[in-house]
Amino acid sequence: MPSPSALKGTSLILLLTGCVDQKFRRCPPLATTSVIIVFHNEAWSTLLRTVYSVLHTTPAILLKEIILVDDASTEEHLKEKLEQYVKQLQVVRVVRQEERKGLITARLLGASVAQAEVLTFLDAHCECFHGWLEPLLARIAEDKTVVVSPDIVTIDLNTFEFAKPVQRGRVHSRGNFDWSLTFGWETLPPHEKQRRKDETYPIKSPTFAGGLFSISKSYFEHIGTYDNQMEIWGGENVEMSFRVWQCGGQLEIIPCSVVGHVFRTKSPHTFPKGTSVIARNQVRLAEVWMDSYKKIFYRRNLQAAKMAQEKSFGDISERLQLREQLHCHNFSWYLHNVYPEMFVPDLTPTFYGAIKNLGTNQCLDVGENNRGGKPLIMYSCHGLGGNQYFEYTTQRDLRHNIAKQLCLHVSKGALGLRSCHFTGKNSQVPKDEEWELAQDQLIRNSGSGTCLTSQDKNPAMAPCNPNDPHQLWLFV
Repeated sequence: MPSPSALKGTSLILLLTGCVDQKFRRCPPLATTSVIIVFHNEAWSTLLRTVYSVLHTTPAILLKEIILVDDASTEEHLKEKLEQYVKQLQVVRVVRQEERKGLITARLLGASVAQAEVLTFLDAHCECFHGWLEPLLARIAEDKTVVVSPDIVTIDLNTFEFAKPVQRGRVHSRGNFDWSLTFGWETLPPHEKQRRKDETYPIKSPTFAGGLFSISKSYFEHIGTYDNQMEIWGGENVEMSFRVWQCGGQLEIIPCSVVGHVFRTKSPHTFPKGTSVIARNQVRLAEVWMDSYKKIFYRRNLQAAKMAQEKSFGDISERLQLREQLHCHNFSWYLHNVYPEMFVPDLTPTFYGAIKNLGTNQCLDVGENNRGGKPLIMYSCHGLGGNQYFEYTTQRDLRHNIAKQLCLHVSKGALGLRSCHFTGKNSQVPKDEEWELAQDQLIRNSGSGTCLTSQDKNPAMAPCNPNDPHQLWLFV
């Protein structure tokens, strides 16, 4: 059974200067919260560690209840044994989905039975630290349209210790997304650092991870809770991020609230309907919130593009009606006002797709996990986009930009892949990243004057020769 002494790493947490001096109002008091924790076949020790960390670090006056939502677990220890165990904890109860419906539906179930003014969602593999809740509730007391997340620190997947100490003056991160609609983290841009009065000040975040956050229950309902037609898991955090910002709210990370979280390298659970539900969820969010920018996403996810074309993503009329009722901003407003650092690719590139070599009938491919710096390869054309997706832009660079903006370039006669120099803001394409797509199907680099070729089944550069089929390329 977990206990305070069993929680590893607590002594390593050093709050930011100023956090320990914060005072919170007593009259009227802060609102109470219902902590909602969804689980599916979670280990007994991990789940109870999360529960006990909430109980031991949360003032009783602020904790209305802990609601454990069982998403149709099959492990015996999570059935009658769990229910009998939590009865002794008094403020903890279990509600169940009889059928596996996933995180989204389970959270909606938890929210529907919650009795407090504020909903706090946690994953089932967390550890909260003293003082974690008060800063979240205090910010919501100031502004009920703010959705707040704690500063999340990593619990090691294998040892369940903290991966590294949390120290004063640490580098903060905020949430972002790429054009494949994948959530990620980034360091704060200069303007956000300048906006904050001190290190305890909230961090505005374009997106949030979605696993750990607090929100006013009335605002959660006003803003449209979750899209209840989304299935299982995936995309719901990005959807909610766009919706909150576009419809008048904001997302913030509160540095004085610290919660540990186990980040898994992959989901340990199966998807009852297959992983295609993630693409379906993403199509729903793109169709409702992204306007014409959804085209950028569809070029990067051909499965999603097919779903959109076939209208196989379900009815979105209620979500479109919600957007109209709330008088939400368009996606262009979001990009300009919330995430101006985001590079926006051409809505209609000059050419895009796979680049096929006519001499080998293979396609140019960046290879696995190439974030720049690794050699490109030639590979059988598979028509799935991914590692074989490129765009020839109006700036005449050749981009592989599924996630990062990576450009083909020529250095010392060799072909390479690196972060693009052109970012759209007072920048330009250097000659070694500039390409000419000639009518004779050559791809000529402006800086070197040489042409892209397939040499010994590897991409390379060579003196231009329109009679060599290995130098002839076609976007397919």
